Amino acid sequence: MPARTVTAETLQDGLRLGQLALAPDGELLAFVVSRGDALTGGMPASRIWVWSGDGGAVPVTADDGALSATPRWSSDASTIAFLSDRESPGLMSLHLLSLRGGPTCGVGHVAGSVERLAWSRRDDAVLVVAADVGSDRGGVATRIDDPSASAPDPRVMRVGQAWRRLYRVAVPDGTTTEVGPEGLTVWDFDASDDCAVAVLSHDPTESGWYQAFLGVIDLRQRTARRLYTPAWQIANPRLSPDGGRAAFVEGICSDRGSEMGTVKVVDLASGTVTALTSDVDIANVAWRDDTRLWYFGRRGMVSTCGSMSCDGRMEEMWSGKAALHGGSASSDGHRLGAVVESLSAPPEVCLLQVDEPGRGWRSVTNLNASLADFDLPPVELLDWVAPDGLHIQGLLVRPRRAADRPAPLVVLVHGGPTGSWSYAFPSGTRHAALLAEAGYAVLLPNPRGSSGRGQDFAQAVVGDLGGAELTDILAGVDSCVAAGVADTGRVGIMGASHGGFIAAWAATQSSRFRASVAMACVSDYLSLHYTSNIGGLDDILFTGKDRITSYLERSPVAYASKCTTPILILHGEEDRCCPLGQAQELYGALVEAGVESELVVYPREGHGWVEREHQLDLWRRIVAWFDRHLGSDP
Repeated sequence: MPARTVTAETLQDGLRLGQLALAPDGELLAFVVSRGDALTGGMPASRIWVWSGDGGAVPVTADDGALSATPRWSSDASTIAFLSDRESPGLMSLHLLSLRGGPTCGVGHVAGSVERLAWSRRDDAVLVVAADVGSDRGGVATRIDDPSASAPDPRVMRVGQAWRRLYRVAVPDGTTTEVGPEGLTVWDFDASDDCAVAVLSHDPTESGWYQAFLGVIDLRQRTARRLYTPAWQIANPRLSPDGGRAAFVEGICSDRGSEMGTVKVVDLASGTVTALTSDVDIANVAWRDDTRLWYFGRRGMVSTCGSMSCDGRMEEMWSGKAALHGGSASSDGHRLGAVVESLSAPPEVCLLQVDEPGRGWRSVTNLNASLADFDLPPVELLDWVAPDGLHIQGLLVRPRRAADRPAPLVVLVHGGPTGSWSYAFPSGTRHAALLAEAGYAVLLPNPRGSSGRGQDFAQAVVGDLGGAELTDILAGVDSCVAAGVADTGRVGIMGASHGGFIAAWAATQSSRFRASVAMACVSDYLSLHYTSNIGGLDDILFTGKDRITSYLERSPVAYASKCTTPILILHGEEDRCCPLGQAQELYGALVEAGVESELVVYPREGHGWVEREHQLDLWRRIVAWFDRHLGSDP
């Protein structure tokens, strides 16, 4: 069968796989399958699937249009606890699924929307964290509302209205008891029967997460004791099997849910904290035994996984040019699981045998087979040197159709700033593959501030947002021009979130770009700080006593009068992370300055695009904008 040409429509058919959970003996694996888009006004439906060695992978929850997520095994692997919104769309509640037969049933009476869960070690209860109605979701940055309730009129805002609370739900009778401490919000946790180690904050808003600390909760007394106050953000707390220590990840992080950094271990009795230093940025960990941890992480753009001891010794089991997501380990230590994808191979659920790591990852699903036969554009690793001598890396995606002259170049900037590009499908990211198919060369840079190269590199953006990182990007463009890949007179830039800020910022600071596309962007850091739900991030990225001046100095709207680059602005109407006002301010400032610009607002969308027709419309507008101002090569 001949290879197919990649299109926006065909990529929409891809399935998203994640949230893996290996059963304790490694013989069963639960995971979540969802569409990459949704119909108007909804979220992508998802189902729980289970793989077994003798039966392959099959769905175990109904195809009813609901969201099902976060599967967790009981210790005997007879029951899966998971979350679903089948009773009330948009509000996740706890459900149990017995693999021994019987109906799937909801259990417990938890107010709000459940986000995290863990079985007690006796399997007699499930502990859950639920966000009160009125809280904000991470990621898409939309508000959690009760669909059965009338919208408040008027809406009143005051401090401390919505918390994330810890509950104990008895199994099987569903008796529900709040066990978390008063006056603290619980972001993440792991628990034994009587205590939990948790990421806690006094501020219950999304901004509060940036100042969270590690604590231990007495589940009977509902009290909390501070264990560790971090310098940066923390996530992924895990109790050792004997309950004496907790491991967690600490590192600068701009986006809750995408943490990478250094593994640290704290002794619960003494409070002694040990940093397990390595050359790997760790994304998540799990205890292998009382003295060793499993880890999944990145070294540059290369993904890696293995085992590390509490004295810092590393045993790497696999590394390669691929992207790993949702890593899981069986309690018996025989298997690791992850979703694995590469530049040319779509994501599939895979297993790694611990006693045979040389065999590599073995796929146990074929759910994205429809994406496997694309004729994708060639991609190569690009290294260049910034003006201050720092080595920078990125991916260069060449147009699939070879040309006898330099091509127009689009720089695609990742979000964060602590995000990063990796060896992901397709060709690094879907817009890179589509732009290359349309005749553009695409540079995916990982400037300073990106994750994957250690904390010093990630923290280099602090106090200099848009400064040296933009210089890094411009040096990457020079490298592409010098190599004969890019036409120096036809260079564009685009990005979303922090990448959207850089797309707007670069257009006001440099004459290098002929066109810009700013998606879900920041344009005015002063107004953003007081209207965004993550204003706490600004307290990390900006330093110095005069924050007001610092905000304005790094705001694209303040330099709109100097801009000559046409800018297309694309924004979700319900975005609470980068509110719509950011797009409106940028558009108004550009219009006032006489700069060609266009603002497109997508109803119902938050910090990103979920609805299928919106995703397709977004792509058509992007390529049309660059075609108009750069002119793609046929």
